[in-house]
Amino acid sequence: MAASKNASAQQWPDSYAQNGWEGCSVSSKLEFLGQLSIFKNLDEGELVALGRIAPEFAFSDGSVIAYQRDVADALIIVRNGRLFAKTVDERGIVRHTRSYLPGDYLGELWLFAPDAHPATIVGKGNGTILLIRGADFLKFLSDNPTVLANLEPTYDQSDNLVAGLTEEGWAEAQKVMAKIDRANADLSLLPEELVEYKTRRSRYNLLLRLLPPLLLLLATLVGTFIFVPDSPDNLGEFIRYLGLPALLTVVALFWLLINFLDWHNDYFVITNMHLIHHEFHLTSLRTSISKIPIDKVQSVEVIKASLIANIFNVGTARITTAAQNRVLYFDNIDDPIAVRDTLNRLSRRVQALDAGREQAVMRDSLEGHFHVERPLKPIQEEDESATGEPIRQSRLANFWRSYRYRVEDGTTITYHKHLFVLLRNILWPTATLIMLFLLTRLLMVTFQIPISQFWILLIILVLANLIWLIWEIEDWRNDTFQLTDRLIIDIDRRPFGFGESRKQAALSNIQNVNALRPGLLATIFNFGKVSVETAGVDADITFEDVPDPSKIQSDIFKRLEEFRQQQRVNEGIQRRKEYAVLLDVYKQALEQGRIPQRTPPLSGND
Repeated sequence: MAASKNASAQQWPDSYAQNGWEGCSVSSKLEFLGQLSIFKNLDEGELVALGRIAPEFAFSDGSVIAYQRDVADALIIVRNGRLFAKTVDERGIVRHTRSYLPGDYLGELWLFAPDAHPATIVGKGNGTILLIRGADFLKFLSDNPTVLANLEPTYDQSDNLVAGLTEEGWAEAQKVMAKIDRANADLSLLPEELVEYKTRRSRYNLLLRLLPPLLLLLATLVGTFIFVPDSPDNLGEFIRYLGLPALLTVVALFWLLINFLDWHNDYFVITNMHLIHHEFHLTSLRTSISKIPIDKVQSVEVIKASLIANIFNVGTARITTAAQNRVLYFDNIDDPIAVRDTLNRLSRRVQALDAGREQAVMRDSLEGHFHVERPLKPIQEEDESATGEPIRQSRLANFWRSYRYRVEDGTTITYHKHLFVLLRNILWPTATLIMLFLLTRLLMVTFQIPISQFWILLIILVLANLIWLIWEIEDWRNDTFQLTDRLIIDIDRRPFGFGESRKQAALSNIQNVNALRPGLLATIFNFGKVSVETAGVDADITFEDVPDPSKIQSDIFKRLEEFRQQQRVNEGIQRRKEYAVLLDVYKQALEQGRIPQRTPPLSGND
């Protein structure tokens, strides 16, 4: 359980010391947050943004704030009153207890990754707490990147923490910093997604790639030293002797560069949500990104194929997934056992979170059936920044929305093809219009032919090209791809209602999603295709020539996770209602004495 370190050593106003910890109050929530050691280095603007995601709740004496083994996904800060945490083992024996006073907090690590509550937390007396949800905090860090540096641990001369995160919390914050690294920007990670493991192929693999060009470079240098005279007689002889070595040197250096770039742009990533394989194919100059959800992992096998691989601890992690029996390879990497350990740790966390969610939902269903009062009551705060004025978009803004590559409208996201595709499609009609203009100028100026002799033909040709140009623009605009909360849709319309084809698949049928940037131009301008593998035969859907395919890939996985989560909730609602009704009927029968005793009474003579 993460908690504040040396909380009592914090510098509080004199009124706090006079009134004591119990039941103390502060005039400003932002002032209170700024006095906590974890947020002490944040500036005023950052504290204002933090205050927006830190709602306040009131609790009464005996209220259960959190149950042991429930999902823990928020930092809990005691503002007034006192909390008491108690951990029990499988036999019901209390193993650990702790009290949290005003200014104390717990769940620092839960800001970055959810886990299971290690203890049941109960309110002692009346009080208030602040809750900062982990998902909100990660978005807060994304919107305020300077905050990360201000969360770094700061210690006094006695090695006591005086500001910032603890060492464990700072280690988790490094994952956020790794997420915003330029090298990971291409992966388009979700706001709540953090990098747990990242590696490239082994440096020994890089050495093997670089060895041939290095040998060529070395042979060129040695040959130049042996065969080129120290003092050439003239410039021609100098060029004749050094021309071939210079060419070989350039070839060797270029060979070294492309091999290094090929190695550097291939990497493997494990996040708290997905397995990701980023591969740059040097021969075809294309980039592919394979992404598989963590819950699809079935088994991990570590392969070290030779004695040398065992000596240098290099091998392959073979990961079997449930996506159409697909196998993902993390090949030629250092310490492949780390992949297995990371996946096992994440799998255990996923299992614990699933059990915690099931426990919480069962409890909510039961308490909802019996109309049990909620333990936390939100305290309403005035939002001075809200004006209440609706935001209205101009007609011009609405018009341009239809030409943006990604438009989110409610639960529907609409994608258009890349602008590069539009420019490619209108190249010929635009070039034809320019040639007509130049030809007209040539006939009028050079050959002195009056425009009255061919103006009808000119107007027909110009109108035909304009129609061609508008047709291509509309054809580009009408080809859309849509992602809803239930479906993924590929719409191919002909301009002006001349036909339409539509292909769609349910989110529940999606098995895997791959992003690909084929070729150098696609890599430079960041466009390509997104292939969606579905469970049906010949039902796969491909989004072609779309901008930022890795972003679209992340959008699909996010919607897929939301859909599956809602599906799990819907499937369990009726079952949990039946359990609640069953318990209600049992309680009524028990209170009326209609249920006989099922075991014989204990007798002192037995």
